[in-house]
Amino acid sequence: MGALVLIALSVVLQAGSDGFLSGRLAVGGSLLFSACAFAGTTAVFWTLARVRGHGPPREPGARRQVIRLTVAMNVATAVTFLGFYLSLVLVPAALAASVMSGVGPLAVAVLDLASGRPTTVAGWLRGSVLLAFSVLTALAMSTEGTRGTAVSAGALAGGLGLVLLAGFGAAYLATASRRLGELGGRPVWVMAHRFHLTYVVAAVLLVLRGGSGTAAGIGPGTAVLVALAGVVIPLYLLQIGLQRARPMIAMVLLTTLPGLSYLAQVGFGQPFDPLACVLVAALIALAVISARYESSAPARPRRVRWQPVPVPAPVSVPFALKQGHHE
Repeated sequence: MGALVLIALSVVLQAGSDGFLSGRLAVGGSLLFSACAFAGTTAVFWTLARVRGHGPPREPGARRQVIRLTVAMNVATAVTFLGFYLSLVLVPAALAASVMSGVGPLAVAVLDLASGRPTTVAGWLRGSVLLAFSVLTALAMSTEGTRGTAVSAGALAGGLGLVLLAGFGAAYLATASRRLGELGGRPVWVMAHRFHLTYVVAAVLLVLRGGSGTAAGIGPGTAVLVALAGVVIPLYLLQIGLQRARPMIAMVLLTTLPGLSYLAQVGFGQPFDPLACVLVAALIALAVISARYESSAPARPRRVRWQPVPVPAPVSVPFALKQGHHE
């Protein structure tokens, strides 16, 4: 239960910061903020890891696995970030964020199936319902201007493809984090090393855009506070929760992030839409119920493939002994 509380608190903090930043950052400013926030997060937790003496496990086998998983998490984090960022060029942000988080439970089910832990039919059904609710909520959260904006079939297909890629990346992060927790990887050490590729990618994209980025209505001090409250603290809480909770439970709770971000936007002055709020409330309730059900269900063991049992070769008996002859 403690892991669920940490994940829920992380989601609330991220939603609040996303709601505050909505409409205050241009594309370049978003990249600049992301690069600085992830680089700052890495610096903070690298310092903490050094001070506390936290590192990968000492056992050679576990140490190799932790380092390999951390490298893979760097790639998955960058893919998730890059896929989501590029999708915003093709599809509305509300749709991209909702589909990315909504596909998470189904993505975990696919990854579990590939690893020999098949999800139950009820699990597939819950994931499908959460995805459907996420898409409906995204459509309801769209502003009047977005509703009137036509999106070509090609752009929609490309954008949704990138969003699905980002969603599977996020699901892999949850699965890898759980495995890191089982291997004894310290959350502080993982946080110090999992974002290297992400802030590098953000910085490269910023340079390729040919600008330093602009932030409308956000001063340096405010940016630091938002990065602390919306990136550093919630990602640390989320990392702890992911290493302790089942990946399916984590992704179910993360489906509430776009809806909570919308409610935060309303709190910061965005127009109120009754239908969107009703759907957000329904999605949150469905996610909480699904998470509680998953947490009470027994863990599914990994399926062990049948392997033939080796039969020992027959022992050779001398011919003389077979005949009962003695010297």
